[in-house]
Amino acid sequence: MLNTDIRFALEYHEATKHSELSIRMSPSYLDLDNMPRPFKVYTKLPSISLPRDFPRPELRALESISSIEPVHLAKGIDIATLAEVLFFSAGLTREVKSSSGPFYMRAAPATGALYPIELYVICQDIPGLKAGVYHFCPADFSLTELRLGDYRAELGGAAGGSQMITSAPVTIAYTSIAWRNSWKYETRSYRHWFWDSGVIAANLLATSISVGLPAFIIMGFEDSRVNRLLCLDEEHEATVALAPIGIGLGDPPQLVPKAIPSLNPEFLPLSKEEVNYPEIWKIHEASSLASESDVKAWVNSARGFKPHPPTLKGSGYPLHPLADEPSDTPSLWEVILRRGSTRQFAKLSISFAQLSTILHSSTRGVTADFITRTGDSIVDIYLIANAVDGLPSGSYFFNPQADSLEQLRSGSLRNIASYLCLEQPLFGDASVAFFTMTNLGQVLMHYGNRGYRVAQFEAGVIAGKIYLSAYAQGMGASGSTFYDDAVTEFFSPHAMDKRTMIAVAVGLPNYKARVGKILVGVLTKTQLLANKY
Repeated sequence: MLNTDIRFALEYHEATKHSELSIRMSPSYLDLDNMPRPFKVYTKLPSISLPRDFPRPELRALESISSIEPVHLAKGIDIATLAEVLFFSAGLTREVKSSSGPFYMRAAPATGALYPIELYVICQDIPGLKAGVYHFCPADFSLTELRLGDYRAELGGAAGGSQMITSAPVTIAYTSIAWRNSWKYETRSYRHWFWDSGVIAANLLATSISVGLPAFIIMGFEDSRVNRLLCLDEEHEATVALAPIGIGLGDPPQLVPKAIPSLNPEFLPLSKEEVNYPEIWKIHEASSLASESDVKAWVNSARGFKPHPPTLKGSGYPLHPLADEPSDTPSLWEVILRRGSTRQFAKLSISFAQLSTILHSSTRGVTADFITRTGDSIVDIYLIANAVDGLPSGSYFFNPQADSLEQLRSGSLRNIASYLCLEQPLFGDASVAFFTMTNLGQVLMHYGNRGYRVAQFEAGVIAGKIYLSAYAQGMGASGSTFYDDAVTEFFSPHAMDKRTMIAVAVGLPNYKARVGKILVGVLTKTQLLANKY
């Protein structure tokens, strides 16, 4: 099994590092005439309009983001609730005018605003929707019918006999269309598959908490079997993760999985021509699981992973998060519509309570098959505090066991924060720059090459929660790539064995952002087929 030969992940990571030399030697030209279309559009399959009067996740944002399980359980899920979850995970929230026409932002961020992640629905019969396999199109807010019938037993079998899937009425699958992101980021874009799906998962988990639907993330599954179920064009699009929602609320599926005929439904080409990056598919194949026994062995091994607890050198700075969420804190739906990607920070200070609340909300844990216990994580958080009232400027390590910050360096480090994030002034102007890191060697030894997916994905979930918890407190946030080795070197010796996954800056915006809207059905199927967008 290739997954155990971890040289594939190590070689890929080394080959796709950013450095001053790699950035300056890389061509900056983007063929805008060949830019991939932002929506996947099937040409001949029937589609079902989702209801536009769906409810909104009303629970306070910080409670939704930080909670692991719903306080109040829903009785079930219908098509309106499904529409709510899909919209607040990946719906359209803002129309931006440009010289080339309108551009639509979505509920969760995406690197380069290219939105490579697609969502699929696998469900039993629910009120308003027949059992089947569907593709979600945010442009016309519809589901395209790929297969009819209850395929949860087949999907659960592909996930090692997962009862999470078979006991849930709905599972949402995340896939990545490779070319949509590699058009700009080339071979390195494989990392982005998991960052971008992780931030969507952060929205989905928070929305599910607010709605009262237990949710779970599954990353152990037979890749080719799930891809076939979703009718994916392999070496074009691949499954990233599965998210059953409403666990325990589903009807028992048939015990015998259905036969899955191969289907190749037609859809509009993304652009005039596509460039293939073989290294992406090489690492993806090397991190794939080929059989149900492989999946079961991987999941059992994953559940046994225990990250080494960090050693706190001194007393540190204990976090002081908000004890009770203020009554004027916005609801989750308001925060998701407010969220954007900040393009200019005001160089003003945030409070230590605000920073503490971001860390507290973002690190309570992820309910997933690669996590042993609630609260465990394979991702560490380092940060540079540029302007935080009550915390000296400097670099820090967040110790989740002690719930405190350990100072590594003191002094003004705005220039360093900017340099580490590809010399972008935005990250020096921010109040705080977060760097999610992992001991990649340790993770790969335990999870195999698939550990590379897991580490990047969990970092994406944490980044998504940082975004949401910052906007919930009236701040802004922006994600970034980075100079890989420079980040490790800067935070060493503490981080000498760790590799950076993703960076996020937080601060007060230097402008008033426009609040998004619930944009449902902004385009018609006729417009999509005619490329009128």
